[in-house]
Amino acid sequence: MASQILGGRYHILHHLGGGGFGQTYLAEDRHLPGHPRCVVKRLQPRTTDPIALESARRLFDAEAEALYSLGTHDQIPRLLAHFEENTQFYLVQEYVEGTLLTEEIHPGKQLSETAVVELMQDVLNTLRIVHHHQVIHRDIKPSNLIRRHRDGKIVVIDFGSVKQVSSQPIEENGQISITVAIGSMGYMPNEQLAGQPSLSSDIYAVGMLALQALTGLDPRRMPKDPRTSEVMWRDLTSVQSPLADVIDKMVRYDFRQRYHSAGEAFQALQAAISPTPVVVPATSLATGITPTPATFSESHLAWLERADELFQQNRFADALPWYDKVVQIQPDAVTAWFKLALAQENLGNPEAAVVAYDRVLQLQPDDYLAWLKRGNALEQLGRMEGALAAYEEVLRIQPDNYWVWNDLGQIQERLNELDTAIAAYNRAIQLKPDFQLALENRKRLLIALKRVEALYTLHHYEETITACDQAIQDNPRDVDVWLMRGMALENLKRMPEAAMAYNRVVQLQPEDHMTWFKLGSILESLDRVQQAAIAFGNVVRLQPTNHWAWHQRGRMLEMLDRSRDAIASYQQAIQVKPDYEAARSAYHQLLRQTVPAS
Repeated sequence: MASQILGGRYHILHHLGGGGFGQTYLAEDRHLPGHPRCVVKRLQPRTTDPIALESARRLFDAEAEALYSLGTHDQIPRLLAHFEENTQFYLVQEYVEGTLLTEEIHPGKQLSETAVVELMQDVLNTLRIVHHHQVIHRDIKPSNLIRRHRDGKIVVIDFGSVKQVSSQPIEENGQISITVAIGSMGYMPNEQLAGQPSLSSDIYAVGMLALQALTGLDPRRMPKDPRTSEVMWRDLTSVQSPLADVIDKMVRYDFRQRYHSAGEAFQALQAAISPTPVVVPATSLATGITPTPATFSESHLAWLERADELFQQNRFADALPWYDKVVQIQPDAVTAWFKLALAQENLGNPEAAVVAYDRVLQLQPDDYLAWLKRGNALEQLGRMEGALAAYEEVLRIQPDNYWVWNDLGQIQERLNELDTAIAAYNRAIQLKPDFQLALENRKRLLIALKRVEALYTLHHYEETITACDQAIQDNPRDVDVWLMRGMALENLKRMPEAAMAYNRVVQLQPEDHMTWFKLGSILESLDRVQQAAIAFGNVVRLQPTNHWAWHQRGRMLEMLDRSRDAIASYQQAIQVKPDYEAARSAYHQLLRQTVPAS
């Protein structure tokens, strides 16, 4: 690809590197004076299928928008351009001259506590901007950090994996696709591995980066408590106690127990390095379990590392026997069981996945992610009652998880628990008012149930009409449905159709004064004055004390040049409401026009 010119201006100089999602090249911009250097990243769709290509295009555009939203920051390469060429997608970013942090952080090398604190401050300070824009990086690791030559600052690169926090899973053919686990093993927490990253997933990665720098160990070889999956590192190095507490919280297994964003983690770090820190002897995590050579054998670590490597390459069938080896030796290895379950699920073996998730939940009953994935697997098996129970467990742990409320509603629909399904969709929308999937699900179900009043109240006027039409087919004489149809049509400004609907109501229910009034107002707007006068006449026949209807009738009669009848109507309005200024004014003005001056 060297010497190729992309986008009519970017001259490729040489290849910088890449992986499964794209390749990166050094280039120069031929359109700018001095031909400044830049980095061109080519994103590679895995298929040329038109539907998949369109999905890739939407993802690419969303990714570029997320990068643009970050604006200008000294330690984030600016996005200069993005374009598509020959069904390939390209991002062009600012070139940073520096050295990858892999030169400083690698197995066998330990950095001082001071150096690690400075590194954490630098990275977290930059991530504060990223998280402020509700963007997740998802791949913080040494090879995505550059020590800039001109000032020694850390620049965060490779935002090709960014994800908007509020973005929704992609739907293809009506099905939610399995999210690809973008990230790097060792730095990637379980929720990210399962395709549900959060801002705190980046915090986990920074914490693991710090532990790698402090201990000199590859994050994949960091010992973990087999019962809780918490990282057990305190016996591997000695650091100030407040700093150790901060790192512990950054790398907690459960994302809810971590700092929620880089801003929060940065503040905690600043507080921890304040004066008079105390150095304490190396100890294990709060569990009190100290790892031993017998617990974490070299063979176990090697098997786990091999399994993770294969998993990362999507070679799930090859990864399975290695995970099996790990859990045979360590039956309480929660993370290995969880990854084994994910591998089985990706291979289309939901039954085996459920067994593995059950083992995770035996060890960690409040692991919301295992409950969620177990529910997904049971749903694939058609075991709806079990899936429902699993989702209810997720909501017990995470009552504000709007996605799971939507999932719960879908299961309840399939179990024909329709009212509870609507309630679940309502809760999802209450938590996230712009949650389109739940909005569409609720709307669809309300139409199917012909809940015209609920649809109207939610301002779904087109859908109200659709539901009314379905209900009218069942019962053409349903007055309430005809009325609701007219009101929806009126809100859509479809006045002739609204008039027809209201007219049908008064045919079926001639004593309905409210609909006569609505009909009169619609007919007036359509300049059908004679019919409007009749409609308002029926209102005052049914409600002789309705001063507004007497006034409206008088206006229609006046427009029909029936002055004496109009005057009589205005008189009735004034008699009912003596202080009714509009009727009084119209009465006196018409009276002056019709009675000759003496």
